Amino acid sequence: MPDSIRFDRFALRVHERVLYLDGQPTALGGRAMALLVALAQRHGRLVTKAELMELVWPGLVVEENNLQVQVSALRKVLGTGAIVTVPGRGYRFVLPLRLREAGAASAPAATTPSPSAGASSSQASALQLPPVRRAQPEPGQTEALTALPTQAQRLWGRERDLAALDALLPAPLITLVGSAGIGKTALALAAAHRWRADRPDGTAWVDLASLNSAGCAVTAVSQALGLSVAGADRLGSLASALGPLKVLLVLDNAEHVLEAVTGLVRAVMQAAPGVRLLVTSQVPLKVDGERVFRLGPLSIPPAGASVDEALQHGAVALFVDQVRALDRRHALLPDQVALVCELCRRVDGLALAIKLAASRVPLLGLPGVVQRLDERFRLLAGHSAGVPDRHQTLMAALDWSHELLTPPEQALFRRVAVFAGGFPLSLVTLLGQGLTPDTCLDEWQVLDTLGALVDRSLVAVDGGDAPRYRLLDSMRDYASLKLQASGEQALLQAHHARAVAELMDGAYEAYWLSADATWLGQFGCDIDNVRVALDWAVAHDPHLAVRLQGAVGPLFLLLGLAPEGRLRGRRIEPLADRLGDDPAAARFWLEHSRLHWGVDNAGMLQGARRAEQASRSANDARGVYLALRCVAGSGMLARAQAVALLREMSTLERPDWPVRLLTQRLMAEVGVLRSLELMADARRVCQNLLVRAQSAGLEGVTSAGLSDLAAISLALGDTDAALRISQDILARGRHRRDNFVVHALAIVACVAFVRADLAQARATLRDFLDASRSRSWEWLGLYAGLLALLAAMEGRHEAAARLLGYTAQTYRTLGSHDVLAVYAWSRAHAAVEDALEPTVLQRLLALGATLDPESVCTWALGQAPT
Repeated sequence: MPDSIRFDRFALRVHERVLYLDGQPTALGGRAMALLVALAQRHGRLVTKAELMELVWPGLVVEENNLQVQVSALRKVLGTGAIVTVPGRGYRFVLPLRLREAGAASAPAATTPSPSAGASSSQASALQLPPVRRAQPEPGQTEALTALPTQAQRLWGRERDLAALDALLPAPLITLVGSAGIGKTALALAAAHRWRADRPDGTAWVDLASLNSAGCAVTAVSQALGLSVAGADRLGSLASALGPLKVLLVLDNAEHVLEAVTGLVRAVMQAAPGVRLLVTSQVPLKVDGERVFRLGPLSIPPAGASVDEALQHGAVALFVDQVRALDRRHALLPDQVALVCELCRRVDGLALAIKLAASRVPLLGLPGVVQRLDERFRLLAGHSAGVPDRHQTLMAALDWSHELLTPPEQALFRRVAVFAGGFPLSLVTLLGQGLTPDTCLDEWQVLDTLGALVDRSLVAVDGGDAPRYRLLDSMRDYASLKLQASGEQALLQAHHARAVAELMDGAYEAYWLSADATWLGQFGCDIDNVRVALDWAVAHDPHLAVRLQGAVGPLFLLLGLAPEGRLRGRRIEPLADRLGDDPAAARFWLEHSRLHWGVDNAGMLQGARRAEQASRSANDARGVYLALRCVAGSGMLARAQAVALLREMSTLERPDWPVRLLTQRLMAEVGVLRSLELMADARRVCQNLLVRAQSAGLEGVTSAGLSDLAAISLALGDTDAALRISQDILARGRHRRDNFVVHALAIVACVAFVRADLAQARATLRDFLDASRSRSWEWLGLYAGLLALLAAMEGRHEAAARLLGYTAQTYRTLGSHDVLAVYAWSRAHAAVEDALEPTVLQRLLALGATLDPESVCTWALGQAPT
């Protein structure tokens, strides 16, 4: 502290023990002077009576009224507002320091806490360096603390947020917005500590959480500032008193007295341009000049992060710090990183939830905490002294937020819990309509209400030309509890399924007109909603299940989820059977057929024939055209039949049909020409197909065409082209869940066999098996002959024989196979026939027919000869 302390018209020379007024010494007694020095050197903070008695009368026992006498003496000289009494506790010196000497600070270093993660906001009603025109508290009134709340902890993972807040500081009003438990108070406290040096007239922190009425807001602020606001216009009086001052005013937890805080902020901004306001709230104030800073969850590491990498993310760093606070020996071990990351992800990176979860680790252990996260509202509860009730449990924090919602906001909040993953505005709008008359919301009501939930950080929005909305997992679980309690759950689940079906009906029609990337960008994110809707429909509404499964066939294909689509379709087959030639059944059988291409050609043909029959009955030319594409592409027809179907498809085509639809005949024609071994013609048609598909942005069709072209090139003996095209497919597949990766790997392996490179063949087939396994063994059977050939070429003839038995069985299931499969089969079979006795070979072939896919992998990649 400097020797000279200046305030108002006074200069206190500490070493001289003289107080000057306008340059003239005052006649203060020794004890009064000692008291003034003690208070001034502890400027802005509470100094207890016991501490003052020891400082002013060291080593002496005196009556407390002696202290009161000296305080009165100082007030006569300094003014009644210079020293504030905190009833029953002590005093603080509040006149602002007017002039600083070189190197001097506006407050003693001992009262300057470091930025930290912040304790509870209940500690956060504070004042530092308050302005002039102070008033003593009324009798019995509790005075706010006189320093910013101090914290011992570090603020984890918010360095970038602090820097971003710093950039906003010139703004007169910054509103720090975020969901309950996300860490708004902690960040605001850290920012206030960083900024207070910029405000020469002080920094005031006001916790509004305990206010039970809007009218208390002005009182709370004026008390924190130590200002007298008597009169009818108390808000105007407060704003006027702040007019000449440069103060940082932090208003914490404003959401439940938003109207009062908004009025207060407007008045202060108009009357006091030197005041800077930092407000924490779950919703913006929406006043002119406001800058909104929306606080997101703490960052969570990506999969596979190391210990050091994980600790660079705020969620993990906070969790480890909180566990270490309970057990100083705790350290994050490499084998724990994935589990800690899972925990942080499942609690959405919410600071409050992470702290509560960490508090359970000593009792349950890390695995035990993660296992119990399905019961998060019972798990995430604590009992900490000095922490507000709403921060004791995650449930209490969300209850606080929920109670601030209007009834329509509460209704929409619980209803969106039926969504899985994200959801577009169109689905929310559909959800608001078609309910009971007293709960219907029109489009504009849905829009306004959803906007209010976004403002309150209860619903997150992902930007873009077509924004999508989502609930954090904790919010979803909470909203689900509210939905269950409302009695609306069954009604909402039914309405959700119908809304998804309506959305996907539109998506199906858009599919034929759109490029893949555009279409997937609009509808691909709704796959989780589709799954939930299908599950409900299968159990409750068979017709809806058939309708929806037919509509989402393209979604399963373009997302690389054909195995899942086939499995779901098989469960719905009996339901579709009952519908006969219903249009929904026709579309179901068509898309079910398309999902079986290359996996079960007999099943593909059966579904296509059902779709053809129903489409002809409905005079649906497009339906017939698409069904014929699958019939012809199944590879199960005689040459004359296949050619006749291609001719009929040509007669059905219309000039105004979109490119995607017209490519279907070209794809069927390529398949027919390949099955007839007319490879040169097949290559010509395939090249035409690729030109059309690439120009229209049809990535899936392009991959299919490239796969065909690679196989055709190999059949024509052009191994260089086959390899080059296959590598192109593999490169494209890294960016898409492309099922044609499996085909490409099979062709690369086949090229390796042609070139007698067994090491390359083995390595590629290992990748092939991994890719097939990840797709529920898709196309394993079609190319199983390559696995038999690998074993035969490596001299593992018994393994080769078993694999040939499996291959023969799967060919019977497929109903057909292509030229490459025949090539591999023929070479492998010739090798084992030469090496094994006929009876041994037949026995091994029979055993191979019973193999499961994992056993196939074991036999295929058995120990290679050295």
